[in-house]
Amino acid sequence: MDKLREYKIAFRGLTEGKHTFNYLLDENFFNCFEATQGVRGKLEAVVVLTKTNLLMDMKIHEKGSVFAICDRCLGECELPIEGNMELIVKVKERESGNDDDYIVLTHNDDFLDVAPYLYELYMLNYPIKVVHCEGSCDEDMDELLDKYLFDDNDKPTDLRWNELKKLINN
Repeated sequence: MDKLREYKIAFRGLTEGKHTFNYLLDENFFNCFEATQGVRGKLEAVVVLTKTNLLMDMKIHEKGSVFAICDRCLGECELPIEGNMELIVKVKERESGNDDDYIVLTHNDDFLDVAPYLYELYMLNYPIKVVHCEGSCDEDMDELLDKYLFDDNDKPTDLRWNELKKLINN
């Protein structure tokens, strides 16, 4: 059974004009992809397809939050996610591959699968560094970090480096 069946749009039956599709991205959606298995949270996704007789314009907007592990204190934090994406969908014979800005569907395709694009938009808007807001980290972990972190400026420098630094200023 296809777990992502609800994210397939039967574009052949759509009339020309604007069509809106609403999706909820939750644990069931994230578990379908290897990199996001176990992610908890909810994102609301809105896909707006504007169909003409030559092509379709697809605009995606996602907004919501997921729970992630803080990189500083290893505690759980709620992470807001929001993003937009716009793609062009062309129906013609397949070329060497899809470009980054448009999707190519053949005349034999019946559905437009938006699941990969919803997932891609989520991943593009997931921050590289996940941390709590300033002062919200676990106090015990903050104390432990302060105990073991040291400042490089406190360490005495070798006098030979000072002589070498004089050469840079010449």
